[in-house]
Amino acid sequence: MGLTGVLATAALALTCSAATAASVSTSLPVAYGVPYGHPGGSNFVDPRIRPTGMLMWTGDGSGWFIIHSYSSWSGSNAWGSATVHVRSCWESCFRYKTENTTLHFYQVRTHNGRRYFTRLHFSLAHKVGGLGSSTLKFFSRGSPAWYY
Repeated sequence: MGLTGVLATAALALTCSAATAASVSTSLPVAYGVPYGHPGGSNFVDPRIRPTGMLMWTGDGSGWFIIHSYSSWSGSNAWGSATVHVRSCWESCFRYKTENTTLHFYQVRTHNGRRYFTRLHFSLAHKVGGLGSSTLKFFSRGSPAWYY
């Protein structure tokens, strides 16, 4: 095989591996609504695989996660770690308590051909500001996008 044949074979291999990688990444479910929802609009924007940073889950700012990393992200489940921040006093007091938590995204649905997670369970070893482990649901409209 001449140089032209080798180059053509290499180009075909790169094209096939890129197409395979693209199909794998687009087949994985995404998380919508990170860091928060969109008041008056759709929350089906800015799809993310393995989002990190803030995820708001209360409308009044009394609770949120800082997502750090993921141990897995598959076609049906995603497992990650985060720190939960929960407001611990009210009136003119703005103190927050924190606790490390495990996140579990699950229950996949499809919207306009894109797979996405609709449930997020967080597990706490101890109650934080009266909050224990719970499950949040993704809402297609409103803010926050993730709520009880």
